[in-house]
Amino acid sequence: MEFTGLLLTLSSLAVSPDRSQFFKYESLSLSCEDDRNSSRWRVKAKTVRGVSECGRDWGSVQGSTCLINEAYSWNSGVYWCESTSGETSPAANITVTENNVILESPVFPVTEGESVTLRCSTRSNSSDLRASVFMKDRSPVEAAITGQMTVPAVSKSDEGLYMCVINGVGASTESWLAVRERVTEEKEAARPTHGFTGNVTEGPAAPAAPLLSVSRLICLLVAGTPYLLSTIKLGLLYRDKAKTRQVEETRHCDEVQMEEIN
Repeated sequence: MEFTGLLLTLSSLAVSPDRSQFFKYESLSLSCEDDRNSSRWRVKAKTVRGVSECGRDWGSVQGSTCLINEAYSWNSGVYWCESTSGETSPAANITVTENNVILESPVFPVTEGESVTLRCSTRSNSSDLRASVFMKDRSPVEAAITGQMTVPAVSKSDEGLYMCVINGVGASTESWLAVRERVTEEKEAARPTHGFTGNVTEGPAAPAAPLLSVSRLICLLVAGTPYLLSTIKLGLLYRDKAKTRQVEETRHCDEVQMEEIN
């Protein structure tokens, strides 16, 4: 038997829409969830403008929910819930970008073995299939004509910085995908309880990924191959440019050091 883990914090932060990247001028909400008394929790953030509470310098408060009607780049930062007595919830990293493309990825760490889907979205929110290249740690990992990449059973090796590229549209910023260890019955028994005696229920199994028919798959591959090839090329060019820029910066630093020595 396996457990999905224990939530020992008194409150948790919920982000809606449930993703870590947002376009400039998009609206979003952040809520503090506490079954006992959510009214004593407030959403706080650390941005380039410093640490502040929702409703003072940014956002509006409705109960335990913070509403951001129009997000700006300076809203990028770390968000969390904090009680009047100083207790805090796990924090979430939020990025607001002016790019034409965003990567839709989980806000909080996912558990080993769960199914994770990453999506590449544009400002137009078009339902048309967009050929996309997904990159992990600046290297292409998958090309998808559907604009999304699914990992059926995520593991610690899948943890890293992800981004996506759509040919002719642009690239997203990078977001960190965190993977937490799945707690087994033996590992849970070895952990100290710290006084927690509540019942733990087994989490639901991850839903099976939908299957495409052979004819549908062939049709998609034939139609999307030219776009995939050009998009893969764009992703590789992006990686090569990043490497070239790094080499040039290193060479410049070496030349400056040589001038100082002479």
